[in-house]
This record gives sequence, C-alpha cells and structure tokens, in this order.
Amino acid sequence: MISVKMKGVSRAVAAALLVIGLIIGIAIGYVVVSTTAPPTPAAATVTVTATVVSTVTQTAPAAPGLRGEVPIGALLPLTGVLSSYGENDKVALEFAEKEINEWLKARGEEWYIKLYIEDSATDPKTALDKLMTLHGKGIKFIIGPMSSAEVSEIKSYADANEILVISQSSTSPALAIEEDWIFRYVTTDLIQGPAAARVAYTQGIRYLVQIWRGDTWGDGLARATREAFLNILKKTGEPGDVIEGVRYDPAAKEFSAEAAKLASLVTDLVNKYGKDKVGIDAIGFEEMIAFITAAKAYPILSEVKWVGSDGTAGVSGLVKEAELAEFCMKIQFLNPIVTPGVSPHTEKVKNYVREKLGRDPEPYAYNSYDALWTIVIALDLVDKYDSKAVKAILPEVVKRYMGASGFFELDKAGDRAYADYELWIPWRVDGKYDWRIAGIWRGATDTVEWADWWLQATK
Repeated sequence: MISVKMKGVSRAVAAALLVIGLIIGIAIGYVVVSTTAPPTPAAATVTVTATVVSTVTQTAPAAPGLRGEVPIGALLPLTGVLSSYGENDKVALEFAEKEINEWLKARGEEWYIKLYIEDSATDPKTALDKLMTLHGKGIKFIIGPMSSAEVSEIKSYADANEILVISQSSTSPALAIEEDWIFRYVTTDLIQGPAAARVAYTQGIRYLVQIWRGDTWGDGLARATREAFLNILKKTGEPGDVIEGVRYDPAAKEFSAEAAKLASLVTDLVNKYGKDKVGIDAIGFEEMIAFITAAKAYPILSEVKWVGSDGTAGVSGLVKEAELAEFCMKIQFLNPIVTPGVSPHTEKVKNYVREKLGRDPEPYAYNSYDALWTIVIALDLVDKYDSKAVKAILPEVVKRYMGASGFFELDKAGDRAYADYELWIPWRVDGKYDWRIAGIWRGATDTVEWADWWLQATK
C-alpha cells in the first residue's frame, strides 16, 4: 500500500490516487493505469487499450465535472535563441495531445483537451505578454516557458493568479522556491554544474576559463560549475583555477570583442600551463553559434578543449555547417544535458519527432510530453478545471507516472529531484554531421561513463 499524505487533498482524490495503479507495470516496461471512480446507478465500466498506457479501466460517473474543450496553454520559443528546442517540443506536445484525446474518446469521456501554443521568442517580456494573453482566455495550466529568464519574468503573475506552470527546461537554482506555482520537470543547475565540472576535470582541464550568457540561468550555471570545479581541485589537492572570463549580453548578435578577450586569456594560461591543462566552459543558447564562428578566427581557441551546457546540446545550427561541426569535433565540445529515463515511450516520442523534423529531439521534449500527460491525469482525478486542486495532487501523480522521460519525483520546490546527464557532441556520422552521445555523467557517483565509440575516436 502506498501512503498518501497531502495537505488539502480530499479523501476521494487521495483514495483515487491509491487505486490508480500507475506503477504496477514497472516489471514489464510499461504503465498500466487503472482509475476507479465510485459507481453510480448509471455508471458503465469501459476497458480499452491506449497508445500511451497499456490497459485502461475506468468506471465513469454518470455526470462528469469536465465537459467539452479543456484548454491548456504552452509558451514555446518558436523563434529566438532556443528555437530548435521550441520546434521539437511543439511536435512532442502535439503528439501527446493527439494520444490524450484518443484515450479520452476511447473511455467515452465528454471532454477533450486543446493546446493553445504561443511563441515566447525566448524573450522574458514576450513570455509574460503571451502568458497574459492565454490567461485572458481563461487558461490556468501552462507548459513552458523554457528559459529561466522567462520563468523568472512570468513567476509573479503566475503566482498571483494561481496559474499552474510546468517548465520542461528551466534550471536556475534561484527559481527553486517552495509552495509557488512553478513546477519544473528538470533538475536544477546545482546538479548540472557538477556534471560539467567533472567532465572538464576528466578531460584533463585544470584551468577553466568561463564564458557565459549574462542572465538568471547563465549566472547560476556558471556559479554552480565554478564551485564544483574548485571543490574537485580542493579534494584532489591539485593546482588549478576557474577564471571568470567573459559574461556577455544575452541580446548580443556579434562576438568579435568577446572572442578576442577569450583568446587573450587562453593564450596567457597556455603559455604558463600548457594546452592540455587549459579549457573553456561555454554557457549559452543558440547565440553560441555566432560566438564559435567568431572564435574560429583565433587558432589558440581550437587547440584547447571546451565544455558546453544543456543550452547548446542538440542545437541544429552547430551541425548544419561543416566548418562549425569540424571545429566542435576538434575542441571536443561536450554538452551535458539531462538524460531521459528508460521507458518505451521515449523511443515512441523520439521517432515521432524525427519523422516530423528529421532529427532527434533534445531531452526536454520528453519532459513537455510528460507535462501534458500529468496535467491531464490530475484533471481527470479532480474532475474539474481547478488549478489549485491539480497543484495539490500533481507531485503524487508524478510519483506514480512513467512517461517519455521515465520515472521521476519532484522535490520540495516542485523541481525534478535527480538525474544523470548525457554528453552530447557534434560528430561526423556516415558522411554527415549530427549530434552523438559520447558518454553519461552519473550523479550518484560523480563519474563519467564514456561510450565505446568515443573511446575509440579519442585514442
């Protein structure tokens, strides 16, 4: 028996959560959802096979509280410096919407969901404006926005108006706040920072020069990486340092001055300690394409290793042009990003996105898919369009759910509690350039497990 202790949750909903067998399919690799509502004289039991879940048994009440269209909003960066991610996540959400409505129809429900997707342009002010637009339509559930700067901008409005927000990719530790209306289906940079630091150290780097996007996210990740790297050096007793090199304007489009400064810093360090001991920690979004383009003008910057972040993992612009991809290969530009858990739904979503866009999605697309499903499951349980009621049970729903990002739990701040990180790198595959996974950082042991192909390629 699973105990449910949730403040403000009705006995009926708590009982439903105990019955909803969302985890009994673990041993065979899929989820069986069995939701039983109290029978009424006009109730009928329907058993169907759904796409996302295997066997669904539902005792439907004669007069359900939800009817007709149930709106859910999404704030996605369809333009701007996270547009590659926004495109992926839009496709994943539309796939989830299709599956969910098929599931609801098969159960004989009288309600369906409709997605209202707005382009946040990866811009905080635009994100707030679009949130207000969605709220004006009566929408109380939002997936996204993706960047921490956007989440920071919309937070006060969401909190004041009891709008439940699930960000699939915001990682700033500054936004880990208990009892607010922001949930994040990703771990914070207090975990990504140590991952990047360990990768840099494992690559032989002892003097790490940082360049980073000057916003809530970039500042937080730079700090977390810096502290973790210095802690490694302290534990090992080795000489080394982290150099705060270049904090750049998020609105910048051209980086010749920043690249020149970085080259000067790296040259001085290489002259003192050698190329093998010096590396670059590059923290940014798609503007890193322009930064790397500027960096190519300085040979010294191609002679040291670089470590990236989740903001550049999977960015399509880094594998479209041969010169950029070759540069990334030469500097061994490894980018940590949360790895999805093992689930049959992961491959299903990946294949759907690849079919639509011709590329694999970044892991946050799986979080978007799961965000929509968990909202709908919670709505089904509370049987009303009530953000406060959904907020009260969402952590328990998540705990019993297996989706495209695997099993996970939320911590006290409503953020994903733990994760490992894949190491993505642009590479030449069958004569073409694409992103490959070179290894995985294991959070439990703070170690890197390299893929066999990577070990062979870097002999």
